[in-house]
Amino acid sequence: MIGKAINKDIKEHDITLNFREELLFDKRDFVLFAVPVFAGRVPAQASQAISLFKGNNTPAIIVCVYGNRDYEDALIELRNITQSQGFVPIAGGAFVARHSIFPNMAPGRPDEKDRIKILEFAQQCKEHYNEYALNKPSNCLKVKGNFPYRAPSVIPLYPAGDDKCTNCGTCVKLCPVGAIPEHNPTETNHALCISCARCVAICPKHSRIFSGELYESIKMKFEENLAGIRKEPETFFNR
Repeated sequence: MIGKAINKDIKEHDITLNFREELLFDKRDFVLFAVPVFAGRVPAQASQAISLFKGNNTPAIIVCVYGNRDYEDALIELRNITQSQGFVPIAGGAFVARHSIFPNMAPGRPDEKDRIKILEFAQQCKEHYNEYALNKPSNCLKVKGNFPYRAPSVIPLYPAGDDKCTNCGTCVKLCPVGAIPEHNPTETNHALCISCARCVAICPKHSRIFSGELYESIKMKFEENLAGIRKEPETFFNR
Protein backbone atom coordinates (compact mmCIF):
# COMPACT_ATOMS: atom_id res chain seq x y z
CA MET A 1 0.00 0.00 0.00
CA ILE A 2 2.74 2.46 0.92
CA GLY A 3 4.89 1.78 -2.12
CA LYS A 4 2.06 1.92 -4.64
CA ALA A 5 0.65 5.08 -3.08
CA ILE A 6 4.01 6.79 -3.62
CA ASN A 7 4.69 5.47 -7.11
CA LYS A 8 2.76 2.90 -9.14
CA ASP A 9 6.00 1.85 -10.83
CA ILE A 10 7.61 -0.17 -8.04
CA LYS A 11 9.85 -3.23 -7.89
CA GLU A 12 9.42 -5.61 -4.99
CA HIS A 13 12.08 -7.94 -3.55
CA ASP A 14 10.91 -10.80 -1.32
CA ILE A 15 13.76 -11.41 1.12
CA THR A 16 12.18 -14.43 2.79
CA LEU A 17 13.25 -17.26 0.47
CA ASN A 18 17.01 -17.80 0.03
CA PHE A 19 17.59 -14.18 -0.94
CA ARG A 20 21.23 -13.94 -2.07
CA GLU A 21 21.23 -11.23 -4.71
CA GLU A 22 23.32 -8.15 -3.96
CA LEU A 23 21.41 -5.02 -4.94
CA LEU A 24 22.97 -1.61 -5.52
CA PHE A 25 21.09 1.69 -5.17
CA ASP A 26 22.06 5.30 -5.76
CA LYS A 27 20.87 8.72 -4.60
CA ARG A 28 18.03 8.82 -7.14
CA ASP A 29 16.37 5.67 -5.77
CA PHE A 30 13.78 5.56 -3.00
CA VAL A 31 13.70 2.30 -1.04
CA LEU A 32 11.06 0.96 1.35
CA PHE A 33 12.20 -1.64 3.89
CA ALA A 34 9.36 -3.51 5.64
CA VAL A 35 9.81 -6.28 8.21
CA PRO A 36 7.69 -8.12 10.78
CA VAL A 37 8.53 -7.85 14.47
CA PHE A 38 9.73 -10.99 16.23
CA ALA A 39 9.74 -10.59 20.04
CA GLY A 40 10.47 -6.88 19.74
CA ARG A 41 13.32 -7.26 17.22
CA VAL A 42 14.01 -7.43 13.50
CA PRO A 43 14.10 -11.13 12.49
CA ALA A 44 17.69 -12.32 12.05
CA GLN A 45 16.86 -13.62 8.58
CA ALA A 46 15.68 -10.14 7.56
CA SER A 47 18.79 -8.36 8.84
CA GLN A 48 20.99 -10.88 7.01
CA ALA A 49 19.11 -10.29 3.76
CA ILE A 50 19.22 -6.51 4.13
CA SER A 51 23.02 -6.75 4.34
CA LEU A 52 22.87 -7.48 0.59
CA PHE A 53 21.24 -4.09 -0.10
CA LYS A 54 23.90 -1.44 -0.76
CA GLY A 55 22.91 2.21 -0.73
CA ASN A 56 24.80 5.38 -1.58
CA ASN A 57 23.13 8.05 0.57
CA THR A 58 19.90 6.54 -0.75
CA PRO A 59 16.69 7.85 0.85
CA ALA A 60 14.61 5.15 2.50
CA ILE A 61 11.41 4.44 4.42
CA ILE A 62 11.54 1.92 7.26
CA VAL A 63 8.43 0.06 8.40
CA CYS A 64 7.79 -2.63 10.98
CA VAL A 65 4.56 -4.58 11.49
CA TYR A 66 3.57 -6.15 14.80
CA GLY A 67 0.62 -7.97 16.33
CA ASN A 68 -0.75 -5.34 18.74
CA ARG A 69 1.64 -6.15 21.63
CA ASP A 70 4.70 -3.92 21.09
CA TYR A 71 7.39 -3.31 18.49
CA GLU A 72 9.97 -2.38 21.17
CA ASP A 73 13.43 -2.11 19.49
CA ALA A 74 12.52 -3.32 16.00
CA LEU A 75 12.20 0.08 14.34
CA ILE A 76 15.39 1.57 15.79
CA GLU A 77 17.21 -1.65 14.87
CA LEU A 78 15.91 -1.43 11.30
CA ARG A 79 17.00 2.20 11.15
CA ASN A 80 20.52 1.30 12.28
CA ILE A 81 20.78 -1.66 9.90
CA THR A 82 19.73 0.36 6.87
CA GLN A 83 21.98 3.28 7.81
CA SER A 84 24.95 0.94 8.05
CA GLN A 85 24.18 -0.17 4.48
CA GLY A 86 24.39 3.36 3.07
CA PHE A 87 20.71 4.33 3.24
CA VAL A 88 19.27 7.51 4.75
CA PRO A 89 15.96 6.74 6.52
CA ILE A 90 13.79 9.83 6.12
CA ALA A 91 10.57 8.29 7.45
CA GLY A 92 9.53 5.35 9.60
CA GLY A 93 6.34 3.70 10.72
CA ALA A 94 5.10 0.96 13.03
CA PHE A 95 1.81 -0.61 11.94
CA VAL A 96 -0.45 -3.29 13.38
CA ALA A 97 -1.61 -6.50 11.69
CA ARG A 98 -3.29 -9.64 13.01
CA HIS A 99 -0.89 -11.55 15.24
CA SER A 100 0.63 -14.44 13.32
CA ILE A 101 0.79 -16.87 16.27
CA PHE A 102 -2.28 -15.74 18.24
CA PRO A 103 -4.95 -14.96 15.61
CA ASN A 104 -7.40 -13.55 18.18
CA MET A 105 -4.98 -10.66 18.64
CA ALA A 106 -5.78 -7.71 16.33
CA PRO A 107 -8.15 -9.65 14.05
CA GLY A 108 -9.03 -7.74 10.90
CA ARG A 109 -6.07 -5.39 11.19
CA PRO A 110 -5.10 -3.45 9.21
CA ASP A 111 -8.68 -2.22 9.05
CA GLU A 112 -10.18 0.80 7.28
CA LYS A 113 -8.98 3.18 10.00
CA ASP A 114 -5.46 1.78 9.60
CA ARG A 115 -5.60 2.02 5.82
CA ILE A 116 -6.41 5.73 6.02
CA LYS A 117 -3.36 6.29 8.22
CA ILE A 118 -1.19 4.15 5.97
CA LEU A 119 -2.13 6.21 2.92
CA GLU A 120 -1.59 9.46 4.84
CA PHE A 121 1.84 8.18 5.83
CA ALA A 122 2.64 7.34 2.21
CA GLN A 123 1.68 10.84 1.08
CA GLN A 124 3.86 12.39 3.79
CA CYS A 125 6.74 10.11 2.76
CA LYS A 126 6.39 11.34 -0.82
CA GLU A 127 6.54 14.95 0.37
CA HIS A 128 9.60 14.26 2.53
CA TYR A 129 11.33 12.57 -0.38
CA ASN A 130 10.85 15.69 -2.49
CA GLU A 131 12.25 17.81 0.36
CA TYR A 132 15.19 15.43 0.75
CA ALA A 133 16.01 15.70 -2.95
CA LEU A 134 16.27 19.49 -2.53
CA ASN A 135 17.87 19.86 0.91
CA LYS A 136 19.64 16.56 1.71
CA PRO A 137 19.13 16.74 5.52
CA SER A 138 21.93 15.02 7.42
CA ASN A 139 20.24 14.60 10.83
CA CYS A 140 19.36 11.09 11.93
CA LEU A 141 15.74 9.92 11.90
CA LYS A 142 14.51 9.66 15.49
CA VAL A 143 12.30 6.68 16.26
CA LYS A 144 11.22 4.80 19.38
CA GLY A 145 13.41 2.05 20.73
CA ASN A 146 16.48 1.37 22.85
CA PHE A 147 20.13 0.57 22.30
CA PRO A 148 21.49 -1.84 23.34
CA TYR A 149 18.52 -3.76 21.97
CA ARG A 150 16.50 -6.18 24.08
CA ALA A 151 18.05 -9.64 24.15
CA PRO A 152 16.68 -11.89 21.40
CA SER A 153 14.33 -14.54 22.72
CA VAL A 154 13.31 -17.92 21.37
CA ILE A 155 9.58 -18.57 21.07
CA PRO A 156 9.10 -22.25 22.07
CA LEU A 157 5.98 -22.65 19.94
CA TYR A 158 6.08 -24.64 16.71
CA PRO A 159 3.25 -25.34 14.27
CA ALA A 160 2.58 -28.81 12.90
CA GLY A 161 0.22 -30.43 10.43
CA ASP A 162 -2.80 -32.56 11.21
CA ASP A 163 -4.81 -35.20 9.33
CA LYS A 164 -6.13 -32.60 6.86
CA CYS A 165 -2.66 -32.47 5.24
CA THR A 166 -2.70 -33.65 1.59
CA ASN A 167 1.10 -33.51 1.09
CA CYS A 168 0.71 -30.73 -1.48
CA GLY A 169 4.13 -29.36 -0.53
CA THR A 170 3.11 -25.69 -0.37
CA CYS A 171 4.47 -25.23 3.14
CA VAL A 172 7.68 -27.07 2.26
CA LYS A 173 8.37 -24.71 -0.65
CA LEU A 174 7.49 -21.49 1.20
CA CYS A 175 9.04 -22.11 4.63
CA PRO A 176 11.78 -19.43 4.82
CA VAL A 177 14.16 -21.65 6.82
CA GLY A 178 13.44 -25.12 5.37
CA ALA A 179 12.02 -26.43 8.65
CA ILE A 180 9.33 -28.66 7.09
CA PRO A 181 10.52 -32.05 5.74
CA GLU A 182 9.34 -32.88 2.24
CA HIS A 183 8.79 -36.55 3.09
CA ASN A 184 6.40 -35.66 5.94
CA PRO A 185 5.08 -32.07 5.85
CA THR A 186 3.03 -32.60 9.02
CA GLU A 187 6.28 -32.46 11.00
CA THR A 188 8.43 -29.45 11.93
CA ASN A 189 12.16 -29.30 12.62
CA HIS A 190 12.22 -27.38 15.91
CA ALA A 191 15.93 -26.64 15.55
CA LEU A 192 15.23 -24.66 12.37
CA CYS A 193 11.72 -23.28 12.89
CA ILE A 194 11.52 -19.54 13.70
CA SER A 195 7.78 -19.63 14.52
CA CYS A 196 6.97 -17.15 11.76
CA ALA A 197 3.66 -18.94 11.07
CA ARG A 198 3.91 -18.55 7.30
CA CYS A 199 3.02 -22.23 6.90
CA VAL A 200 -0.13 -21.68 8.98
CA ALA A 201 -1.17 -18.74 6.81
CA ILE A 202 -0.55 -20.34 3.40
CA CYS A 203 -1.71 -23.94 3.95
CA PRO A 204 -4.62 -24.42 1.51
CA LYS A 205 -6.22 -27.05 3.77
CA HIS A 206 -5.63 -25.18 7.06
CA SER A 207 -3.77 -28.23 8.26
CA ARG A 208 -0.81 -26.57 9.97
CA ILE A 209 -1.67 -25.07 13.35
CA PHE A 210 -0.21 -24.18 16.74
CA SER A 211 -1.56 -26.39 19.51
CA GLY A 212 -0.74 -28.02 22.84
CA GLU A 213 -0.94 -27.06 26.51
CA LEU A 214 1.97 -24.60 26.37
CA TYR A 215 0.49 -22.81 23.38
CA GLU A 216 -2.96 -22.55 24.98
CA SER A 217 -1.44 -21.29 28.24
CA ILE A 218 0.61 -18.53 26.53
CA LYS A 219 -2.32 -17.66 24.28
CA MET A 220 -4.59 -17.19 27.29
CA LYS A 221 -2.08 -14.87 29.02
CA PHE A 222 -1.59 -12.85 25.84
CA GLU A 223 -5.30 -12.36 25.37
CA GLU A 224 -5.92 -11.54 29.02
CA ASN A 225 -3.15 -8.93 29.16
CA LEU A 226 -4.06 -7.23 25.90
CA ALA A 227 -7.83 -7.68 25.76
CA GLY A 228 -9.56 -4.49 24.70
CA ILE A 229 -6.29 -2.67 23.96
CA ARG A 230 -5.96 -1.25 20.46
CA LYS A 231 -2.49 -0.07 19.46
CA GLU A 232 -2.46 2.62 16.79
CA PRO A 233 0.05 3.21 13.99
CA GLU A 234 3.04 5.39 14.91
CA THR A 235 4.97 7.39 12.32
CA PHE A 236 8.23 9.33 12.37
CA PHE A 237 9.82 11.80 9.97
CA ASN A 238 13.25 13.30 9.52
CA ARG A 239 12.59 16.96 10.31
